[in-house]
Amino acid sequence: MKLNSLNIFKKILDDEKSNFVKNNKKKIVKSSKNTIFPVNDLVNTIDTPFVILDKNYKVNFANYAAKKQFSVDKDINIFSIFRRPEFKENIMKKKSKRKSNEFIYEFFESQGSKFFNIKTYILRNNFLLLSFMDISRLKKLENLRSDFVGNVSHELKTPLNTIINIIELIKNQKNLSLKERKKFMSIFEKETYKMKSIIEDLLDLTKIETDLEKKISNIINLNKIILSSVDILKKKANKNNIKIKIQKTKKFNILGDANQLQQMFVNILDNSIKYADKNSTVNIYLKNVNNKTVLIFKDKGPGIPNSLIPRITERFYRVPQKKIQNIEGTGLGLAIVKHIVIRHKAKINITSKVGEGSLIEIIFNKSHATRLNL
Repeated sequence: MKLNSLNIFKKILDDEKSNFVKNNKKKIVKSSKNTIFPVNDLVNTIDTPFVILDKNYKVNFANYAAKKQFSVDKDINIFSIFRRPEFKENIMKKKSKRKSNEFIYEFFESQGSKFFNIKTYILRNNFLLLSFMDISRLKKLENLRSDFVGNVSHELKTPLNTIINIIELIKNQKNLSLKERKKFMSIFEKETYKMKSIIEDLLDLTKIETDLEKKISNIINLNKIILSSVDILKKKANKNNIKIKIQKTKKFNILGDANQLQQMFVNILDNSIKYADKNSTVNIYLKNVNNKTVLIFKDKGPGIPNSLIPRITERFYRVPQKKIQNIEGTGLGLAIVKHIVIRHKAKINITSKVGEGSLIEIIFNKSHATRLNL
């Protein structure tokens, strides 16, 4: 039997989230009443997949989005496509109770998996309407948020436990010598500073993410920012017996956020100093390549395997190498760099060889970079 397409279409309009439907709901219904062309043509313009099942769970109708996403066609049994038991259980349970409801289902495909919020609607003659809202991005964000909270908790828990243990020790040991007290206070200060650094980096990262869509209109002299960044870390470099060498270059201006650019350069240079071999040199180059401004940081150090390079800009990721695992840091430095790069519509290239060192390139697009021969 045929169901009235217009009535079915009206039924999903209230729940459909696509911009097309929101903007054209009244026009579509009005047009459908006054014209003879099939409502199916309009239904096929909706981005959200939906199918209508008959009483035997065979597909009576599927819009274009459903056919494209699930390779579903008329008269095919829906359970031959969605094979996992929980799908069948949810569909049959809702139908037996004659209640419209919803559930989340993970659909596996060759490129990976997608998550759908499936809503069921009871129609007349025991037919079912299923709509599939793709919530994969929301699920991914939910997982990222969960991982992020777990990572933050772990990173803060270690120094916090150290501080608590020191406090307990000082409370219980009333006859501590001045030397011992100074030792414990030094540890206390170190762990407190570690927590402070993590919190500050998290706040910086949040602000940068908030600013991603803000327009950048200030003209910044890159050379000055580089010199300023080197000055900030000169003392640390000297302490580690690291030389910082800026290759002679002409002056370059770009459209940028001065504070964020300096933070980016300081983070990259700080990493180079921390991981470079003692008595080695960190080289900084600034040049024009194909009308693009390219900034390069090159160090000589332990390097990292190529397979791990895509992960080093992740929050809290630490390279699992014995030689560098004990080097202190918040694990957020390169994540901050990545987001500043994104905001400036630039690109970051990282190359590294184990036992030789690493090279980081920041490439500013032509629209954001201007070379000045001063």
